[in-house]
Amino acid sequence: MRMDRLTAPLLRELIDHINVFETEGKGKNRTQRIVIYYRLVWYVEIPEVSHRPNIVADTRKGVAVEYLTEPKTA
Repeated sequence: MRMDRLTAPLLRELIDHINVFETEGKGKNRTQRIVIYYRLVWYVEIPEVSHRPNIVADTRKGVAVEYLTEPKTA
């Protein structure tokens, strides 16, 4: 099965729930933890990689969203 785009009904079927945590930091150094729980019914194999770089997306002028590929440790 190939999907070319995600639609709202499809996302509602794929995502079980989303936890959004309080923001930390101030100004440009603000971070917010968001955990997405998927409703998977198939097998997904994630290859072992020693280090994956974080993914950064410039969503709009002056705002960058960074996806942390490794769990944040205290």
